[in-house]
Amino acid sequence: MNLKTKRIYLKNIDFKDKTFLLSYGYDLNPLKQSIKQVGLLNPPILRKKSAAAYQIICGYRRIQALRKLGVSSLTSTIVPSKTGDRESLLLSLYDNTSHREFNPIEKSIALNKLKNYYPEEKIVHDFLPVLKLQPHITQLKAFRPLCRLEREIKDALLEGKISEHTAIQLSQMDRASRRALGKLLIALRLSVSKQAEILDYVSEIAIRENLPIEKLTCTSEMRSILDDEKLNQPQKGEAIREHLRERRYPQLTKKEREFTRNLKQLKLHPYIKLKPPPFFEGNHYHFSLCFKDLEELKKRAQELASLLHNHSLLNIIKS
Repeated sequence: MNLKTKRIYLKNIDFKDKTFLLSYGYDLNPLKQSIKQVGLLNPPILRKKSAAAYQIICGYRRIQALRKLGVSSLTSTIVPSKTGDRESLLLSLYDNTSHREFNPIEKSIALNKLKNYYPEEKIVHDFLPVLKLQPHITQLKAFRPLCRLEREIKDALLEGKISEHTAIQLSQMDRASRRALGKLLIALRLSVSKQAEILDYVSEIAIRENLPIEKLTCTSEMRSILDDEKLNQPQKGEAIREHLRERRYPQLTKKEREFTRNLKQLKLHPYIKLKPPPFFEGNHYHFSLCFKDLEELKKRAQELASLLHNHSLLNIIKS
């Protein structure tokens, strides 16, 4: 490729043309400071698109930073006008991945643009590894929709308010469901595991009750929890999670409450533990004891024996 270096006025660059832009969610301030200190180290790559306009292939952020700094012109690398779009996209891709790792939204943008020129098999084999993704079709299908998410959800992903797994699941929902559930999860700022729990609960309840997700997330119970000024953010998250779990598993949570109430009434020694059957399915209960010598074991055994006619224990076993 015959490359040339030329001084270009910023007014002759078409900033609206984002054909080869692969960046999203960037902060120009560090780049502006770098340019102030040492100047522009790597000239952007442009392609002439008309007699008076140039198209950015690589260096959109660099040019934006110069623009913010009030610079009127810059030294650029110019590719021949006949350079094709596919070749230009590859220049942009490899220029960017050579010095930084893409965030999830940028990976999605790149995959969607590559899809215009290459079959899925080639993208999976050749380009997913370049983007630090496993070369598997499921990765391609998971990441491609991310760039089409609403801006607030994309930004929440990059800010760490929602996880990558959550964003992928949201991208597979209809717009109304995605926005409603995304708004809830962004507000709660939950851990990755609790985000996954709420996603599962909401999806399962919506299917079982044939209820739109956007209605499920704005019930009076949900709003009451979210608007409760006495609860801090973690407490609201836990209350929402418990509310949804109870709605998803009403019989299980009822048995758990009954068990907990009767267990408290038993007033067991801290060294004696009672566990119910998993999910309260079956009739095998498990007592465990902690002791340091035979004398203490004897005391624990006597305490256990004294429970045999305790009404709370009978209630637990009968339930």
